[in-house]
Amino acid sequence: MPATSANSQSIGLPKAELETPALCLDIAAYERNVKRMVSYIIGECGIHWRPHMKGQKATELAVRAVQAGAIGVTCATVYEAEAMVDAGVKDILLANQVAGDRKARRLARLQREATVISASDSAAHLEILSRAAIAENVTIPVILELDVGMGRCGVAAGSPAVELGQIASRTPGLELLGLMGWEGHILKYDPEEKQRQAQAAMQALVETAAQFRKAGLRTDVVSAAGSGTFLVSASTPGLTEVQAGGGVFSDLSYQKWGLDHDFALTILTRVVSRPSSTRVLVDGGFKTMSYCHGNPQPLGVGEVKSLVLSAEHGNIELAEPNDTLRVGDLVEFVPGYTDSTLCLHDEMCVLRDGIVEAVWSIPGRSGRR
Repeated sequence: MPATSANSQSIGLPKAELETPALCLDIAAYERNVKRMVSYIIGECGIHWRPHMKGQKATELAVRAVQAGAIGVTCATVYEAEAMVDAGVKDILLANQVAGDRKARRLARLQREATVISASDSAAHLEILSRAAIAENVTIPVILELDVGMGRCGVAAGSPAVELGQIASRTPGLELLGLMGWEGHILKYDPEEKQRQAQAAMQALVETAAQFRKAGLRTDVVSAAGSGTFLVSASTPGLTEVQAGGGVFSDLSYQKWGLDHDFALTILTRVVSRPSSTRVLVDGGFKTMSYCHGNPQPLGVGEVKSLVLSAEHGNIELAEPNDTLRVGDLVEFVPGYTDSTLCLHDEMCVLRDGIVEAVWSIPGRSGRR
């Protein structure tokens, strides 16, 4: 932990003594959420759990997930993957396309320490991975990403994917392992339509996997589903693993998307000004709490009329007067979206029963030094 860390010397202190703003993890709530995810994904659905770390980042959480039963983890960047490998995680899916020869060679070098599978969706991208693998004298395992409705990255399902799979299987330096899809487009629908859209997306994925097998292509891995979708996708026959990760924290967005897990991650702030009986200013703004997918929610202050986040301030307008909140008092927020909030912080304060148990750094921004 850097010497300049605000709370690195806070272990053993109560939450009230943390320097604010502080990112706080209720470790007991986290453990309950993990237990629920393991019970459903591994226990009920009988498939692997490979939680995405893009919104968790702390390597201690990756290690805990593996100890709880995860097959490995999913990452968004080479830098995150490097951090996870350094922490001892040996099975990683890099669920994005790594472009650029220098970055691809970093990915290739990781193969000497762990299995780091790369997603790909084009012959041009496979060529970049191939050059890196040959240059580093390693083999890079790959899975093809399908566009199952998200309209982002991904090759079309069916014949186009099979054709690309055949190219991947004969490209030097690469080892084809299967397929992945991300059905994130279904989040906007009501529960009934969400279920229908999930079935269509997963059908495209597993039917393409069947075509892979018929063509003699490997399908060891058929991966999909995030925390907002796994409850309607994980039971799909033919799926081998899900990538749901943010559900270990939960937030207002995941709640809106149908996940009823405990809120484990919060932002602790202090009141810095009381201009009136209905206005509360705290020391956390949009550099502390993201408003991607919606504003955070202050707890224990009564009904909120509005919340405006500026760089370093949260400006709360209360629906009713409140004269009990004083300058220096704590106000805790549930994030609107944990993925885009956690990345604003350098450290995470881990609390059990209100006492700081650990302070974890948040790596994965730029990789190994």
